[in-house]
Amino acid sequence: MSSVQEGTTIITAGRTTPIPAGQAISDKSVPVVVASDQSPVPILDNLSAPSQVRDDLLGIPRVQTPLATFDDVNLIDIDPDVWAKTEVTSGGSRVTQVNHISQQSSAEVLLTPTAANGNIASLITKQAFPYQTGRITSTSFGVSMSRDSSAKMEFGMFDASDGYLIRVQGNSLFFVRRTSSGEKPKDHLNGYTAQGVDPATFTVDAAVMAAQPNRTDEGTIYSLVSSSPTVMEEIVPRSKWNGDRMVGENGAVRIGEEDTNSLHDLSLVNLVMCRIEYGWYGGTGARLLFYVPIDANLASGETAKNARWLIAHNLNCSDRIAYPSLGNPTLPMHFRIEKTGTLSANSYLRKYGAQISIDGGDYSKLSIFSEDGAKITGVGPGAFSPVLALRIKENITNNQGEVKRNLLRVFPLILSMVSSERTQFVLVKNPDTMSDSTSSPVTTFTSTGTLSAIEVNSPGSPTNAIESFTGGTQVAAFYTGDADANSVSLTDIFSFARQYLTREANAASGTAGDVLVIAAKSMGPGSTNTVKASLTWGQR
Repeated sequence: MSSVQEGTTIITAGRTTPIPAGQAISDKSVPVVVASDQSPVPILDNLSAPSQVRDDLLGIPRVQTPLATFDDVNLIDIDPDVWAKTEVTSGGSRVTQVNHISQQSSAEVLLTPTAANGNIASLITKQAFPYQTGRITSTSFGVSMSRDSSAKMEFGMFDASDGYLIRVQGNSLFFVRRTSSGEKPKDHLNGYTAQGVDPATFTVDAAVMAAQPNRTDEGTIYSLVSSSPTVMEEIVPRSKWNGDRMVGENGAVRIGEEDTNSLHDLSLVNLVMCRIEYGWYGGTGARLLFYVPIDANLASGETAKNARWLIAHNLNCSDRIAYPSLGNPTLPMHFRIEKTGTLSANSYLRKYGAQISIDGGDYSKLSIFSEDGAKITGVGPGAFSPVLALRIKENITNNQGEVKRNLLRVFPLILSMVSSERTQFVLVKNPDTMSDSTSSPVTTFTSTGTLSAIEVNSPGSPTNAIESFTGGTQVAAFYTGDADANSVSLTDIFSFARQYLTREANAASGTAGDVLVIAAKSMGPGSTNTVKASLTWGQR
């Protein structure tokens, strides 16, 4: 084989025909090249399990590192700083409950038979997770549940007005898009009026398909959830999913028909991992996936080495409707169960690990703001003296006078401090009380900008100026010396998956969000210290 040379006109291979079939060592082989005017030889790997998540929802290969924005495992408890829970109490007893299952490291939302119809138990993240333009948000979680036709289970990324969720009621399974964009069932009639010209519910049934055979949404239910404000749901039953319907050999029971293309029967009673991917752009939809142990696409006789994610349904909204797919793409993670009839036993939905990431997301995409605190004199070594208090606004009023619910997250970036004597500065989150010089509660805050998520109060405020505070969580402490100044980066403390300031996703009307107080006290014995501080933050 030493006589084989690249680029020569004649190659002496040193072998004569016939050449035995099959693979051999190099000394007994002949190199082969494909002619330059021929197509490349395709390479097929039949032994690897095919992937349905190599490309994102927009068809872009996943070559970038995802930005992790949230991960949660309930090893010790349900973190009250992360999750808000809803329970119903009647006669001194919790008829709906949110529990931590220690031996399973899970969070459970539960209905008891004594709960009234309409009672709910829910677990929702206190923050809503922002959308990044041109990127796909991916959320996955493990769940298990009991199943009862009188208990409606819902889990996914959603709130009362927008989102994508999985709905289970008895043996019925649905993928749902909820939107507050103004879209109504009548926007899907396409001229079909047999169910009304402005119906509260429009079902694409056999009669609709007979009249409009080119429709791609057979079996879909469009339902008006609220008329003021307008909230509509697009409900796709399992029987009409356009991916793997996960019915295995039980199609007749699960969806009323056999499905020879589906090998795995999704039980939902067993712990199953679910994944929802969604974008926005206005027109991007979502897709639903499950992590399954069976692969139907390998070569005959081969067995998949690993389980894999499998697409159950693609919900496309681009060039299909005259409205954006969601009114608001910034969504919380939500687990909810509602009693709809008579229960003979407790009904539960359990959540295990959960995560949210943005494909190729950029953590540095922040709008930057800064605010100075007041210069405080006479600071002593006793209680901490507040220098600046920052609070997340309830609403943001834009330049056109439109009021929008504040869903932004704030990340303190740089703290600058100066003091005439040795001083300890602290950052305290959500103090129990804040009082002015008359011991009145501090309620007056001033906006730091039209589009800023923050409003402030300081000892220098003209009215209701903060003078003292109690309680709260100390997030960090820093020190300055005599006649000293210091600026510190806060990015090791505040980030997407760590601390941040926000307003709870389900906070009641009239309620502001998190508060951060910058405070100082002297490290020396006297009370002649003068201090000042400022904070720079980013928001998204």
